[in-house]
Amino acid sequence: MYNRYYGNSGRVEHIAEPPFDAPPPFAAPDAPPSPPPPERRPPGPTEGLSGVLRQLLGRLTPGRLETEDLLVAAVLYLLYRESGDRDFLLAIAAYLLL
Repeated sequence: MYNRYYGNSGRVEHIAEPPFDAPPPFAAPDAPPSPPPPERRPPGPTEGLSGVLRQLLGRLTPGRLETEDLLVAAVLYLLYRESGDRDFLLAIAAYLLL
């Protein structure tokens, strides 16, 4: 049972709740199980653009370059492209080759 109030009038109406009939338990139909999804493998180390760059840079300086080195080289290249100052090209060359 619950009470229904009518606005500012102060009237209350008591309302009985209807009986609750629980739904029948869910019965799964006898269907064959769906096939498992195809296995997805992570991309290999030589796939995509990063793999191509890694192969090219691996030929120049095998095993010496890390992500931080590539980021510094990219920043120096962008500074060179913006200003046109050849000192940035020399800095990139010295950073990557030495």
